[in-house]
Amino acid sequence: MGQFSKWDSPHYMFIAQNGYVNEGDPANFIVFFPLYPLLVRLITFDFAYINLSGLIISNVCSILFVIYLFKLAKLDYSDSVAKKAVLYLSVFPTAYFLSAAYTESLFLAVVIASLYYARNAKWPLAGFLGLLASLTRIAGLLLLPVLVVEYFHQKEWKIKAANLKLLWISLPAFGFLAYLIINYQVTGNFFTFMEIERVHWYQTLDPLGGFAGAVGWLGSNDFSKSLTLGYAQVIFAVFGLFMVLAGYMAKLRPSYVAYLLLTWMLSVSTGFWISVPRYVLTMFPIFMTLALFSQKRIVTIAIMAVSSAALCFFTWLFATGAWAF
Repeated sequence: MGQFSKWDSPHYMFIAQNGYVNEGDPANFIVFFPLYPLLVRLITFDFAYINLSGLIISNVCSILFVIYLFKLAKLDYSDSVAKKAVLYLSVFPTAYFLSAAYTESLFLAVVIASLYYARNAKWPLAGFLGLLASLTRIAGLLLLPVLVVEYFHQKEWKIKAANLKLLWISLPAFGFLAYLIINYQVTGNFFTFMEIERVHWYQTLDPLGGFAGAVGWLGSNDFSKSLTLGYAQVIFAVFGLFMVLAGYMAKLRPSYVAYLLLTWMLSVSTGFWISVPRYVLTMFPIFMTLALFSQKRIVTIAIMAVSSAALCFFTWLFATGAWAF
């Protein structure tokens, strides 16, 4: 189990066991959002097995997002396209995070489910799931504009057709507000997490600086760092942008294109690119787009071969303790 409980995972487990604190190095863990460690705490009866609890949450959520991704894709496309979308996500080069003690699978589960219920005009449920998303990661806030786009798309962009159900879409903002209140209660400052991100993780709003830094790693003599902090960051950033454009060309729903664009922008927005490949994993409409563009068997085989090989390699890096996003 330890192989899949590395890097950020122990921080989540600390929060699950001890809550947020304001002393020592664990005070920096306030940057991690509360829903995942809360769920881990709820199912943990013996802290000796807390890592197992984290893995259970992640893998149960993986099953849930697979179900909802298939159902969501089926609203617009054939069985074949829906199955390929699920398959491509499952073998994406950073898909090992979906089974690790990380937030990716939980985040994907609530985001995809939120959009599924939005598509079915069940706005209270869509909004509540959006709230859960914003309690999981800051990217959950992106569901607010995405759900607004979906709502007005269903109303054929007629502002006057809006009704009080639109208010449910604001729930993601309340999830983030709850997180800010936690910051204040623990540290006396609503925005402590931003200062820690800047000082401890060197994360500032500087996408060009992040790109330049990644390019700077390309010539490193350390192969592992050159690959994970250089080539992989740049390749996945470019791939993410390409898939935003491809999704638009494939005529995905406006809300899906909005989600792709906003998630990509957030993924590359920082001054230190260290996790772009992991963030791109959460851009789930990518996999619908790939499914639409891989009707020929040879294209499917090529995507599967390249993606699976990269998945095996990065999984090995992660399991051996190397930085792998």
